[in-house]
Amino acid sequence: MSLITLPPLICAVLAAVLFKLWRAVVRVQYNSLRHLPGPESPSVLFGFAWQFWSADPTELHEEWVRLYGRTMSYRILSDICLFTMDTKALAHILTHDAVYQKPYAVRTFIAEMLGTGEQHRRQRRVVNPAFGPLQIREFTGLFVKKACQLRDILSLEVAMHGSVAKVDLYNWLHRMSLDVISEAAFGYDIGTLNVEARSNELCDAFRLVAQSVTRMSLWPMLRFFFPILRIFPEEQSRRFAKARRVMGEFASIRIDEKRQEMEDNKSGKHVRRRRGDFLTLLVEANMGASLPEGQRLSDETLIDECRTILVAGHDTTAITLSWFFYNIALYPDMQEKLRSELLSLPTDDPTTEELSSLHYLDCVLREVVRLYPVLPSSLRVATEDTVLPLGEPVQINGQTQDRILCVLPFSLMSNPWMLTTGRRRFRVGKGTPIVIPILAINRDKALWGEDAFEFKPERWDNLPEAVSSIPGIWANNLTFMGGQHACLGYKFSLNEAKVTVFTLLRAFEFELGLPAEDVGRTPTMLMRPMRLSDPDSGPQLPVLVRPYRRE
Repeated sequence: MSLITLPPLICAVLAAVLFKLWRAVVRVQYNSLRHLPGPESPSVLFGFAWQFWSADPTELHEEWVRLYGRTMSYRILSDICLFTMDTKALAHILTHDAVYQKPYAVRTFIAEMLGTGEQHRRQRRVVNPAFGPLQIREFTGLFVKKACQLRDILSLEVAMHGSVAKVDLYNWLHRMSLDVISEAAFGYDIGTLNVEARSNELCDAFRLVAQSVTRMSLWPMLRFFFPILRIFPEEQSRRFAKARRVMGEFASIRIDEKRQEMEDNKSGKHVRRRRGDFLTLLVEANMGASLPEGQRLSDETLIDECRTILVAGHDTTAITLSWFFYNIALYPDMQEKLRSELLSLPTDDPTTEELSSLHYLDCVLREVVRLYPVLPSSLRVATEDTVLPLGEPVQINGQTQDRILCVLPFSLMSNPWMLTTGRRRFRVGKGTPIVIPILAINRDKALWGEDAFEFKPERWDNLPEAVSSIPGIWANNLTFMGGQHACLGYKFSLNEAKVTVFTLLRAFEFELGLPAEDVGRTPTMLMRPMRLSDPDSGPQLPVLVRPYRRE
């Protein structure tokens, strides 16, 4: 049968497939990133897609930097990715967020869990006051209350088991942080730390999602890189859908409550409510009389924003706290030194200023955030032709290049003279993925010194000058990123972490409840602690808890 006699629909599909294949070949063949040094692809079809999907690529990146230099390229599917450890280039990328945006595959993957949002910049301006210094100071009392509640739960566990109890600390920190963000952002106590009601639908939904991604397989990878495949449901997507539904129902109820409170206030009824929380600010701004009708956020967008704050506001803090307690359990001398500093404050209810005065606590927290970022790397895509400056020139075919010009590969086909005339600049095709190597930068020996991989809180008393070039918003690292899309609630999270450590470490001694070599990280977007010998049980951190008794 000739192509002419095939049904029109089949012809259209074949033509679309052939066009996609042609574009893929062109993207690789004419992409000037091919001239950058970098590793050979292990797969003609997938490139390094499987290696990066099934494990944290940081170690691969660090090995490649040693072999090929600090700016290189490699292939994932039909895309040639730009990888750079150049802090000048990274600063440019993070501060020009309108040009360098998250890839479509990443945005749709996140939307599968959280829904789709809109008008991000306006929402950020509205929500920003909820995470300001004054609000953080007011929330300190909430942090203390929830940390003390967790302390009492652990005390009960110890009493039930004699002098020592083995607990999954990640599970309890996850519950506590969910309680905190629920009350701080929505003015509602969700009660996940209620010992008498340990089953909580919202908490269980988060746990189900986290547990579903401790093993990687081919189908989820294909669904990530090819969003059209998400029309075919599978176990992970069903769990995402359930979590999205549970969060949506919770958010919808809270939004209706806020609206009712505002209506009651307008009618003269006085209702007690927390002022300045996330949801109050968002709903008030959306109901403002001066806001044109066309600029009001839809209910679905409000719900999506609530989902985002629920996820970002609790899981990241729980993960950071888990790695904090992992390290102080791993280093008993460090734990004792830190406890001595915490006990120097004659109070169980510290203020923000008192917490800020605890120097060693700050140093340990900085080291945890540096070596255990929740997100080990991130991606951006150049959305227009642009020049990417380099602080460290690269050698390409014997020539030194100090900047990278981002243009469409197809423009090189129509204007080949651009490759040879004038001062030759290295070009990157529009749409090329650019890797933000968070963990690799955080432990880069060229910046931090030969002991960059070691957990050393003392380093913060004498930092290398080179780390000042890292474009992060806190503690000379990229964990909270930088630029317009830097973590909005990082001060909230840090203060919550300090209060939790202050409360628990003054009451207990912590020891790992399993061999240190059995503790690993989940091969997922968020690097939660897990038991390597039992990955199917999901994220966990078993520790032994003993009451601390002062001599």
